[in-house]
Amino acid sequence: MPDLDRFAVGLPDPQQKPAAVVAKCESCENPIFLGDDAVESGGEYFCDFVCFMRFMGARIVVAGMED
Repeated sequence: MPDLDRFAVGLPDPQQKPAAVVAKCESCENPIFLGDDAVESGGEYFCDFVCFMRFMGARIVVAGMED
């Protein structure tokens, strides 16, 4: 006899699907997944502000102590 319990077979688990990659970091080429925090500049995505700064050629310094 078939199982008529409506909860015998649940909904598919969304965590079993592979995460959607929406972009790659332009600096380090790490994948950026749907829902991740990212930096966007001119249509290019970066995984964090450090990668963005490296890509732009900037650096972090202590004011008055830089070379």
